[in-house]
Amino acid sequence: MIDYKDYSYWAVYNNVKYLLIDFRNVTDDDLGIRILNNAYDKCSTSPDKSVIILGLVKGARLTPSALRKLIKTGVDVQPKIKKSAVVGAVGIIPLLFRVYISYTGSKVKFFTSEEAALNYLLSRT
Repeated sequence: MIDYKDYSYWAVYNNVKYLLIDFRNVTDDDLGIRILNNAYDKCSTSPDKSVIILGLVKGARLTPSALRKLIKTGVDVQPKIKKSAVVGAVGIIPLLFRVYISYTGSKVKFFTSEEAALNYLLSRT
């Protein structure tokens, strides 16, 4: 059995802690929702504007129905997020992210490489 908790965890890069959400190749809506809810639970106990998030999404698929469920939680977690970046968004995923961003107010940035995303996330700007 797949443990959804293995897909989102705290990581450290250059002595900076961030939440890594590994959504790569996840195509099952229920698993995707469990992964993201687990990540949101991790954020919920953090101070406002303190959480740095890196999402890896290459090969992921999510239906609009699942997106509607995630938006509800996403609105609640936004105050906790300092910066967020997504790597590997192709196909319909960027469109779904635009919908998510418009409803949640997220300021996620998109990147093609994990290194570039981490450099952005760890920069002071």
